[in-house]
Amino acid sequence: MAEAIVYPVASNLLSKLGECLFAPIGRQFEYVLYYKSYVKELKNGVKELETARQRVQSSVDEAMYDGKLIDVDVENWLKSVKDETEKTDDLLKRNESAKDACFCGWLPNPMVRHPIGRKVKKMTQVIQGLHKESKNSIFQKVYYENTPKGTVTTTTFAARSVDRKEDVPESRASIIDVVIKAITDDKICVIGVYGPGGVGKTKLMEDVERQVKEEQLFDVVATENVSRDLDVKRIQGELANALGLKLVNEETVRGRAHCLCKMLQKYSEKKVLIILDNLWTKLELKEVGIPCGYDNKARGCKLLLTSRYRDVLYIEMSSDREFYLNVLKHGEARILFERIVGNTINNPKFESLVDGVVKNCGGLPLLIVSVAKKLKCGDMPEWRNALTNAEGTTVKSIVEQNYNDLQDERIKSLFLVCALDSGRPDISHTLVYCMGLGLYEKFSQTIENARNRLIMDLHHLLDSSLLLGSDDLEQLSMHDLFIDVVVYMHNKFIGMEWNTLVGRKDFGFKEWSKNDLRKCTAMAFNYVGIDELPKKLDCPNMRILLLLEHNRFLKMPESFFESMEELQVLDLTGLSFTSLPSSMELLKNLTSLCLDSCCLEDVTTLGKLKGLQFLSFLNSTIARLPKEMGELTELRFLDLRSCTELRVIEPGMLESLVNLEELYMQYSFDQWEAEDETPRSNASLAEFKSMNKLSTLYIAILV
Repeated sequence: MAEAIVYPVASNLLSKLGECLFAPIGRQFEYVLYYKSYVKELKNGVKELETARQRVQSSVDEAMYDGKLIDVDVENWLKSVKDETEKTDDLLKRNESAKDACFCGWLPNPMVRHPIGRKVKKMTQVIQGLHKESKNSIFQKVYYENTPKGTVTTTTFAARSVDRKEDVPESRASIIDVVIKAITDDKICVIGVYGPGGVGKTKLMEDVERQVKEEQLFDVVATENVSRDLDVKRIQGELANALGLKLVNEETVRGRAHCLCKMLQKYSEKKVLIILDNLWTKLELKEVGIPCGYDNKARGCKLLLTSRYRDVLYIEMSSDREFYLNVLKHGEARILFERIVGNTINNPKFESLVDGVVKNCGGLPLLIVSVAKKLKCGDMPEWRNALTNAEGTTVKSIVEQNYNDLQDERIKSLFLVCALDSGRPDISHTLVYCMGLGLYEKFSQTIENARNRLIMDLHHLLDSSLLLGSDDLEQLSMHDLFIDVVVYMHNKFIGMEWNTLVGRKDFGFKEWSKNDLRKCTAMAFNYVGIDELPKKLDCPNMRILLLLEHNRFLKMPESFFESMEELQVLDLTGLSFTSLPSSMELLKNLTSLCLDSCCLEDVTTLGKLKGLQFLSFLNSTIARLPKEMGELTELRFLDLRSCTELRVIEPGMLESLVNLEELYMQYSFDQWEAEDETPRSNASLAEFKSMNKLSTLYIAILV
């Protein structure tokens, strides 16, 4: 019996040993025996690759003639083809020499053929791989359909050069010159600009970016406002947008960083400038995806940074050069003031007040612009108040003054909401928040009416210098100084008390007193890195709670919402739920709910929130919408964009949403079933027949 066991084992062992010993030896003989066929295969591969290269190059030439930007992957492929073809030519020349080498005067010399045959075989695999790659879909259209935001082209240059150029103060022009000289110096990699809040660092970066693009000093320029509440995912998204990189399928910070790093490494032969404005603390470049050394110093691209603190630049970010941006001199400050005030400055009754008003602004462009816009249409009382304000012309007094000058209580309340949302309002979320709070009830016959009024009000805030941005409202923001003032202002929000609590990384639930929490009407945590939530938040007066994180491991206790019966707006972006907390059923006044970028399994609890009107699942991982959601008969707005895992919408759910006005389903559910299919397990397009109020619909249909 023992013999019967040993023999097969020994046989198998010897067989495996033979394979291990003789297979590699066989391969070595193949390099000599099949030498000619290997060479022939390589030559054929080179011919096929050359045909593919000519086809791709022809498409590239045509696209460039039309002013298109060539896809970086196509450029890298062409470079690889050139490099590998040159190596192949060299190898084939060595093959010709090998023909003349004989062994014993009549046999081809195996000592010569073996190493060349081995290299020929490996080179053939490389050539065939490149040829196979040329058949990918990317080579059907070798250019970017839409030029990446950060790419500098001749078109960009032409468009920029016709822009109206504002006069830049001499002190700023000199800083711009030294900054540009530094970023174009091959020996300098990281440059920093620092100075007090409101001194104009962001404006300086805009001027530097404009000049860099006009003079085409870099091939790619990516800009991002980092801000106090550090949000790595948002920074990654902005950089990816500038580079033309899609991060739709990458959810983790680490995965996105890997993609960004690979993309920037592909740009190794291009000149790339990354501008990171408004750094408050150290930013780990590796975590973002910017190639760097062990010392957190950028590699392979230029980095231009701004901060209030030199130590952040020099110590934390390893800057090579730092430049201090001082306040404006009085003469420069007056010129800026006069330019904004316009013809009013020529009125004799104001002439004697100008110097005093300008002096009160302390040389800070932020204050000068705010005061000047206010006085442009002001009369003597406003001018005298700006000159003799007992509190002094501080940021606090300017913000409060501009805020109090807003005649419409609705616009005042909108300003408070904008400050709550990280000072980075976007129309979509701001609309959902404001509608949930009843701010646009007067215009709420349709969502479109309310949206149009919101846009008008945002323009009003822009004109009042309480928001920063352009007229297209694409990238609105609020200065950090303004946010700090607004948070501590005690105001009215359409008639009710407005007491705000904004969490920071090192200041939040544990630091606030019970009294602060009970009085709180608005609370926000904007990507600050919360590790733990309290079991219950005793906030009986809370109207709006924004809890935005990138932490799908953060657990929400079942009793968390037990003492928030007045809550109207809830945003839980970036969290993970097996099932929603049972205490959410108690939120009878909840009107707006955002579950964006969440990982969701069971959402049947939502069916009990009968008063819900606005619901967003944007970019969330959710597989099924249950029939219970059909009980949300008051729902007017549903956002399912980029819910790529959504496979089931239970029959009858959609047609029950009789008050729905807007439904967004781009890059989402597409498993529609026929109306006459029985039994149906999924939604049918016929369900839209009963949705009489539906005015906006975006869906995907497979054909």
